[in-house]
Amino acid sequence: MADTILTDHANMNNSLCASTEGLTIVDRARQRRGWTKTSTACWWEDAHTSRATLRRFWRGERIQQDAFIAICQAVGISDWQAIAQLPESLNPNVPALKSPLIDWDEAPDLDNFYGRTQPLNQLEEWITTDNCKLVAIVGMGGIGKTALTVALCDRVQSDFDCLLWRSLTYQPSLLTLLDSILNTLEPTVIQDIHSGIRQLRHHLQQRRCLLVLDGLDSVVYKKDDIEEYSKLLQSLSLNRHQSCILVTSREQLPGFDAIAANSKWVRCLTLQGLEQADAMALLQAGGFTSKEPGLSALWQLYRGNPLALKTIIPLIQSIFAGNVNAFRRQNTIVVGDRLEALLNQQFDRLSESELSIAYWLAIWQEPISLCRLQSHLLYASDLSAVLTGIAALETRSLLEKRFSADEPSFTLQPMMNSQSGLSITPSVSSVSSVPLWYIKSILPQESKRYMKRHQKT
Repeated sequence: MADTILTDHANMNNSLCASTEGLTIVDRARQRRGWTKTSTACWWEDAHTSRATLRRFWRGERIQQDAFIAICQAVGISDWQAIAQLPESLNPNVPALKSPLIDWDEAPDLDNFYGRTQPLNQLEEWITTDNCKLVAIVGMGGIGKTALTVALCDRVQSDFDCLLWRSLTYQPSLLTLLDSILNTLEPTVIQDIHSGIRQLRHHLQQRRCLLVLDGLDSVVYKKDDIEEYSKLLQSLSLNRHQSCILVTSREQLPGFDAIAANSKWVRCLTLQGLEQADAMALLQAGGFTSKEPGLSALWQLYRGNPLALKTIIPLIQSIFAGNVNAFRRQNTIVVGDRLEALLNQQFDRLSESELSIAYWLAIWQEPISLCRLQSHLLYASDLSAVLTGIAALETRSLLEKRFSADEPSFTLQPMMNSQSGLSITPSVSSVSSVPLWYIKSILPQESKRYMKRHQKT
């Protein structure tokens, strides 16, 4: 009987909306496929509809019947009647809720999303339960910070009145960024940065907003930008409001420790590579079988970096006919142009002391103790500078730490250790003038000869 009523109602109005219970069913179905709610392009493409329509579906708004059915079928649900809201449960006397303000700007579409259950749960708890005002996701290039953030926003957006995504890849000034955000919220004129921050804070107090700043490291390497953005983050993390600022960065934000020390509503997640099972799913999606030998070693070699794994899949398929072990026998690491550019940018921002540490770690190509490392550095007498440099490399996820007999040892992250462009020269100042990815061909032999000569002097 309900099916008949629903079909008749749909025929008259040619539109449907999902019930709360129906959305729960669809949510479970999309999780089984590893899809996000509104950022998996193949979902709306398979349904022959648009991303905007899919978002309306998730907000429980009425959409065309054909689109409604297609969205359900695309995620594997044939019984679309079980998802739709029955017409008798619709009360015309209850005013429709005001639609939330959603502005994804240049947020990317996600074809597939693998794993990340623990970090997603942790981030969701910080944002929706602890009501954190500032949350940072930090990790090396290609590790999946942006993808994780898109998946997180899909999961928590119903908890907010508005969601604003801003990509900082094009290095906008803080005034330009504030102008973009504020004019999305309400047409306005900004006099200066100070008044812009004050206006933004007012909006964050009036509405519960999730503001995403993706790629903050792109705009905080210049002194003026560092100071301005630090003031923004400090103001929004310390002052009273009901919103959350979510930022991604390849390195720890300047002054973040000081900001976190003064507020219990500030958190930072350092994102590592995919777990092995999730990396296997990614590799299998690229055409490998679960029984292909060498996949585990490939995951370990690239430390589960999703971009690196996605880059190497077509190369192994085309050149080595899918033989992973044949590729591994080449004793090399291929990162691809995009990841190479990201790693280049990170190296370009290293200080002289950080470059010196990376230089020696690249020479040794194996874990080296702190004492041994210090003995080869040009400023060996200044232990604090060594420790500060090591900590800085670790926050950028460029360095790995191991313990043996309670003594820490350090080595470069494998992709950096094999491809680092630090020249074999004792002059740190000359390190930055050598093209990045140069040292690999000369490290194994030349570094040993250089070390012998250096130890004699």
